[in-house]
Amino acid sequence: MRISVLQHRVRSTVAEDVAALKALVVQACAGGADLVVCPWVPSIATSDDPSVRVRVLEALDECAAGTALMLALRPPERHPEPRVSDSPLGRTALMLGDECLLEGPEGEVAAAQAWIWRPLSESDLQAEAVIERALAASAAYVGLVLIAEPVGADPGDIGHGASAICYLGAVLAEATSDEEQILTVDLEVPAPSPEPREPMPTLPPILSQRLAVHSGRRVTTEYPSDA
Repeated sequence: MRISVLQHRVRSTVAEDVAALKALVVQACAGGADLVVCPWVPSIATSDDPSVRVRVLEALDECAAGTALMLALRPPERHPEPRVSDSPLGRTALMLGDECLLEGPEGEVAAAQAWIWRPLSESDLQAEAVIERALAASAAYVGLVLIAEPVGADPGDIGHGASAICYLGAVLAEATSDEEQILTVDLEVPAPSPEPREPMPTLPPILSQRLAVHSGRRVTTEYPSDA
């Protein structure tokens, strides 16, 4: 299966975002993609106008030409509840925002054959930590982790991601700049699970701090003594 993961650069208006996302999908389809994973685009997903989502779906349906599309149109929630559904990748867990940072996945999420992450990173440091965590997860827990992110936001806002495709402990494709990119790989799916399966790695401090801020908690950082 040819899998394409999109990294979208945010625009100043919804109309521009829809047009740019459509152009990326058209390009991925022209490249023979069987599955296109789209990122969460702030202006589209948070719009109060319900017709925006309809226009997005109509625009992408016109250009997909039978290619399977995976979109993210729901707003992030403060209480993580990943969604699991069937996809061309097999049983797939869809994680948005802080849902990607769960330290102990359970139930259907733990048993999924692929994870799709849209972490909504708020800084370049967060984005780097997310990729390292996805790489570790693909080596120890679930064979295939796809990261689809927006880029180009102001400091502190959502949109500092780095899209990537992680497979059994290797990064098969990774966005190399903060510009729009299409990452494409050919894989046999569903991906095998790592054997033996190991626990998820501990969250790095930068991501623990993010969770604490979002939940209103204060993180205590221990520093080594000078003595």
